[in-house]
Amino acid sequence: MTSKIVGVLEILNDGKWHAVEEIQQKTGLSESQSRYITEFLKEYEFVIFDEEKKKVKLNREAKKFLTKTATV
Repeated sequence: MTSKIVGVLEILNDGKWHAVEEIQQKTGLSESQSRYITEFLKEYEFVIFDEEKKKVKLNREAKKFLTKTATV
């Protein structure tokens, strides 16, 4: 499951909004898997989730954290 979360974070690392369907297509996740991962990332404040538009975006602090850990 960790590698699937990493895959989602890699897509979101550009800081742009991404449709849940796009994430599913790029990662090969099922709808339930992508929803589970999105909810997990939202719960721990890694992402902002627009319920109405079904889009997700990495929040600024998470992006900074991921950028720092990638360069260490």
